[in-house]
Amino acid sequence: MTGRDLLEADAVRAFAVFAEHRNFTTAAAALHLSQPSLHVKIRKLATALGTDLYERDGRRLVLTAAGERLATFALDARRRVDEFLRELHQDPTPTLAVAAGRGALRWVISEPIRHIGRQGRRVQVITADRDTALTALSTGQADLAIVAHDPPPPRFEAIQIAAYPQVLITDDQHPLATRADVGLIDLDGLDLVVPPAGRPHRRALDRALLDAGVSWQVAAEVDGWDLLVHLATMGIGATVVNGCVQLPAGLHAVPIKGLPTIRYWAAWRPQRHGAVRDFLDQVRRGP
Repeated sequence: MTGRDLLEADAVRAFAVFAEHRNFTTAAAALHLSQPSLHVKIRKLATALGTDLYERDGRRLVLTAAGERLATFALDARRRVDEFLRELHQDPTPTLAVAAGRGALRWVISEPIRHIGRQGRRVQVITADRDTALTALSTGQADLAIVAHDPPPPRFEAIQIAAYPQVLITDDQHPLATRADVGLIDLDGLDLVVPPAGRPHRRALDRALLDAGVSWQVAAEVDGWDLLVHLATMGIGATVVNGCVQLPAGLHAVPIKGLPTIRYWAAWRPQRHGAVRDFLDQVRRGP
């Protein structure tokens, strides 16, 4: 059997499942195969293609570059088969798989997602940080990735879909709440609710306040804009979030001069442009 024959057989489907799990036991169970049978399928596939598809890194199984490319091909092929079968049975509503952070899903792309759902299209949400979202895009698990700050790598197509200032969130009685804007020095001495150390937003904020010579105290550490705002509502401390976050009554947002605007990008692989076109159209129209 040639490499082409195998690429057109179920060995590729088996490899797609293995690539998702990176574990022979779990993948074999998902495929209803014995583990030795799955080993044989993937070994024959690698032999026919003339290249290793995975390697061991300690106790982990890691795809090689060729394995990553095959996984993308396999997952794309599986999705195209699913779409063909839906169209064949007069169900022209392929699922849109979107990988994005929790805050972006809630406050940046909620309207395009709502619009697509109202049109009858299924939406699969993959909650992910930047690296995980781009990996999901690379491997074919996601049609679309929404990422912040820097543009996506050039191997993807992308458009900027939003940009927001960073804002200081305080209660309405705080002395800074009446200001049109504040500088970093105005945060000196504040108790702040911040993300845990090591999170991108926390690292950037730490660096900016240090460079500005601002002294501040950690009032609480929580992950996610919704929880940052919730603790500010409880009076634990002020917080800094992106300007897209919708605030409950009793809180006030003041733009912060000296912090960069946060830009959001929608990224997709060229092969999936047709699958994301309606989302992109909705983003370009605006709310």
